[in-house]
Amino acid sequence: MNNLAELKTTLLEIHERDKKQTITALITAEVFAVLVFGLIGYSIFSGSSTETPKAILYILLFLPVGVLIPYIVMLIQAKKRPEKIMEFVNRLEKGESVNNVDTYTDYKLTLPLRIIRIRLFPMEYAHVRIGQSRSFFKLPLSAENVQPFKALISQPALHNVSSIGGSSANWSSN
Repeated sequence: MNNLAELKTTLLEIHERDKKQTITALITAEVFAVLVFGLIGYSIFSGSSTETPKAILYILLFLPVGVLIPYIVMLIQAKKRPEKIMEFVNRLEKGESVNNVDTYTDYKLTLPLRIIRIRLFPMEYAHVRIGQSRSFFKLPLSAENVQPFKALISQPALHNVSSIGGSSANWSSN
């Protein structure tokens, strides 16, 4: 990432990867939920007891649907993200300064097992605040792009100066 055009294309490519990763995590979580639903349902209905409380039936029916809710929220946010990326790059092009940058790793799927947690589908994110506004931008990054991203957005706004092809010392010697 050497300029804002490369930044925009890189962020949009990583956004597409993040969206695919979210869909894969959704499918994986739903498969696990259906398996748990089937296992619990089989253990309840295969017993000799004919009375099953209705609350347990409602909980069992909500299990596969309830797993979808956080992923639907993530997909709605991902649908709005290209507009946010364009706004972010446009504000950088206007010369606004970056006030705050936080990077963190978020996992799309965490399986809490009895002793350990299995975290799947990691993605790096940058939480950036530009200018005097209170709005933050949550941008997906890959692990190898965190340092180049921070270096690029921390540079002073030099893109407003137009040059034709070299330093002024070279032009004056001609």
